[in-house]
Amino acid sequence: MTIAFRAALLASIALPAVPALAQNVEVEASTEAAAVEAQETANSGNTIIVTAQKVEQRAQDVPITISAVTGERIEELGVTDLDELSNYIPGLNIQEQSANNPGVVIRGITSDSGSAQQGPRVTLYYNGVDISRSRGSYQAIYDLERVEVIKGPQATLFGTASAVGAISLVSARPREGFSGELRGGYGNFNQTLLGGYINDGNGTIAGRIAFEWRTRDGYVENLAANQEEDLYAQDQLGIRASVRYTPTADFTLDVIGTFDQQRNGGTPFISGRFPAFAGAPGGPANAFVDANLGGSPYSAQHLGDDQLGLNREVYDLNMTAEYALADDWTFTTVNGYRQFDSAEVFDADGSAAPFLEFAEIAEGWQISHEGRFTYAGSKLRASAGWNLFIEDGRQNVPFSTE
Repeated sequence: MTIAFRAALLASIALPAVPALAQNVEVEASTEAAAVEAQETANSGNTIIVTAQKVEQRAQDVPITISAVTGERIEELGVTDLDELSNYIPGLNIQEQSANNPGVVIRGITSDSGSAQQGPRVTLYYNGVDISRSRGSYQAIYDLERVEVIKGPQATLFGTASAVGAISLVSARPREGFSGELRGGYGNFNQTLLGGYINDGNGTIAGRIAFEWRTRDGYVENLAANQEEDLYAQDQLGIRASVRYTPTADFTLDVIGTFDQQRNGGTPFISGRFPAFAGAPGGPANAFVDANLGGSPYSAQHLGDDQLGLNREVYDLNMTAEYALADDWTFTTVNGYRQFDSAEVFDADGSAAPFLEFAEIAEGWQISHEGRFTYAGSKLRASAGWNLFIEDGRQNVPFSTE
C-alpha cells in the first residue's frame, strides 16, 4: 500500500507539466534518442505536424532546430500580433515599430532592413510563399493552422535565402462539415476586437471565410493642433477566403485569398532633449508621455498627407495543388501572387518644430512558383524540384522641412 501511494503521488506531481510540452515543441539536432522518446510520449494524442523539410513530419522527428505552435494554442494565449507570438517561442524576438516596419531577431541576429533591394536574413513565409520584404510582410495572426519557426540556414529548403532562420505561417484549411465562430472583446483606450470564421463543405469541396477587425485609440497623446489621432492608434482589418477541392483521394487543390489593411496612428519618435510644450521640462524619461509631433506646413504637399500614421493594403493569392503519383511519390506545386501598397508619415525630429518630417511610400508585387516531387518511403525520404520568384518594388522617401 505504501509503494502504491508513493507512485500515485509522484504521478500527480509530474502530470501537470505534460500539456505545456504538447503545445510548443523545440527539438535540437543533437537531441539524444532517449530525449526524443520522452517527447514522443509527452506529445501522444496532440502531435504537431510540420513541413519544415518539405514533407509532413511530427515536430519531434525533424532533425533541425524548430519550434511549432498550433493555431488553437495561439488563440488560447490571445496572440493577435507577430510581436506577441515571440513571447512564447524561445530564441525569437519580433519588434513592431509599426506594421510597416517589423524587425525579426532569431538567436540574437537581427533582420530589420527596410530596403526594397535587399533580401532579409530571416525569411517570412505565408502558406509556403516568401513574403519577406518588410513593407509587405506584416501578416495578421488569426485563424491559423500552425506557426513554424526554423532556427538556422536549413530553412533555405523553402526556396529562398534565409541564412538566420525562417517563420512559416500556415492558415487554417477548409474542412468537411459546418462550423463557425464569432468572438469579440473590449478594453481600455476603446480597444475593440471582432473576429471569427465560418466553414462549410463536403468531402469534395469545402470553403472557409475568416476575418479579424481591431481598433484602438492611441495611448500616447499628441498635442499638435492639426493631428486628428493620438499616437499608436490602431485600425486593422484582415479577411481570408479559402476553398479546398478534393475530387479524388489522390488530388487536393487549395486556393486562398487574403486582404490586410492598416489605418494606424503615428509612431511616437519623441525627442529626448526638447520638451513637448512650453514650460515643460526637457525631453521625457520615456516614450509614452505626451508628444507634440506633426507640425510641418508642407507635409500635405510633399509627403502626401499632413496626418501622421500608416495607410497600407496587402493583397495575397495562393494556389497549392498536391497529387499522389504513386504509393510513395507526390507532386506538389505552390503558387503565389502578393501586392502591397503602403504610405507612412512620421516626425523624425521628435519635437514640435517642423524641422524634419518624413514619409515612406513603398509599393510592389511578387510572383512565386514552386514545383516539387517528393518520395516518402518507410526508410528513405527525398524531394527535388524548382522555384521561380519574380518581384518588382519601389520606395520613395520624401521629407519636408523649414
